[in-house]
Amino acid sequence: MTRLILAALLSTALAGQASALSCLRPSVQSSFQAADTSEADYVLAIGRVQPLPGEEIAPADDTPNDRKGYSARTRFDGEIAGADGFDTTVSFPLTVEVECAGHWCGGVPLDRNIMFVERRGEENVLIEGPCPRFALDATPEAEADVLACLRGEACTPPS
Repeated sequence: MTRLILAALLSTALAGQASALSCLRPSVQSSFQAADTSEADYVLAIGRVQPLPGEEIAPADDTPNDRKGYSARTRFDGEIAGADGFDTTVSFPLTVEVECAGHWCGGVPLDRNIMFVERRGEENVLIEGPCPRFALDATPEAEADVLACLRGEACTPPS
């Protein structure tokens, strides 16, 4: 009986470590709605993030099952959205706040992305958690979707 209890406890402990993070599929529409209903101020941008010289974008972590978030100083180069779409070329400092949940973490997006950049006074912040929300691949379809949301057209997240 003791062996059975010990085996059950051991299998439960091991199963907890092997569990997977389940994220909803990200969409421009759900990100747009989250930013639009937030109390924070957001700027909609499309472009690339470049880490500043000497900045670590994925620091070493000695606690793989309980990783901690971090911030990375970067520079954003691209366009911000106006009434007519992405029509204003900009370059500005951007802090990427990487959040973690257990051993899953977001990261600094280095490809061309549609980003919902939070304005905190004079600071620009992109929050990247383990489930992508505010930095999405800038595919032609995603760009068309975000422009539709900006124009007040259909902006319902896909089911």
